[in-house]
Amino acid sequence: MIDRRRFTALLGTSLAAEALPGCARRPPAAPANLTTAPMRFGEAVRAIRETIARDRADPAIRPEALPRLYEHGAPVPHAVLLYHGFTNCPQQFDELARAYHARGCNVYVPRIPRHGLEDRLTRDLANLTIPELTTFAEKTFELARGLGTATSAVGLSLGGTLVLWLAQTQPLDLAVPIAPFLMPVPNVQFIGHPAIRLLHAVPNMYFWWDVRVKQNCKPDYAYPGYSTHALAELVFFGDEIARDARSTKPSARDCVLVLNEHDNAVDNRVTRALMAVWARRGARYRELVLTGLGGPRHDVIDPTTFPQGRTLVYPTLERIVLGPP
Repeated sequence: MIDRRRFTALLGTSLAAEALPGCARRPPAAPANLTTAPMRFGEAVRAIRETIARDRADPAIRPEALPRLYEHGAPVPHAVLLYHGFTNCPQQFDELARAYHARGCNVYVPRIPRHGLEDRLTRDLANLTIPELTTFAEKTFELARGLGTATSAVGLSLGGTLVLWLAQTQPLDLAVPIAPFLMPVPNVQFIGHPAIRLLHAVPNMYFWWDVRVKQNCKPDYAYPGYSTHALAELVFFGDEIARDARSTKPSARDCVLVLNEHDNAVDNRVTRALMAVWARRGARYRELVLTGLGGPRHDVIDPTTFPQGRTLVYPTLERIVLGPP
């Protein structure tokens, strides 16, 4: 979990952020909306397998972080794209991917850039950029479109933000963002964004997710801490989605926002504000709030740290995409 005392201290000192040089954001890059026909199934499968092979040949990437492709040898009615969360890797979604595959889906679980390295204490996430994320989302969505007639994207945390971006910019059939990382908590009104700009302007810092156990934080295949520059970049990414939403109707045919009523990492109000903008532009998207999950938590997917998700969350996510079994 986030060390709130230190993060709150940063918020409290952030009111001067507006005066710092270098705090202004660059203009957002224009997204490439995929209007061409999806690639053929064989072409998509070959490209995905080449990506997996490249990662497997790279000794810097953990075996658990390798992208996953579960396919039935031919196009199917439902292709599912699964995006893991911030500082995690594809292993987080492996069991859910297999569940979708068992119900007839072709499933692709890519590795988000700069995630899944053997060095769990790497500071490489500090170099993560919005163009890197949007290029990754475009390419992985294009590949997933070749796997089935309809394409659904499901993602948690940063993965949820990637799904929101796809919903805004790409012809996605169904978007299922789970607890998207648009703004961390605590987010005091009028202080949250200045604090984030400050985090991006000052030298990068590294915080443990759980200061009590530090590098021993589970799961072993995820990073035990995070870069403040990467955290800021995630918020700026969400800002760009919201900025685009104010001028352009979202492209996804349908969207079901999945929130946890006791999320201890992200501010659900910010995501709901984006949904309200989409609603004003005529998008009839829905919200589903997960309840009965126990104490505060953000990651409701990884079976290593939340095994109850197999029975409390997975069936709900399956029903959203495929209907009842």
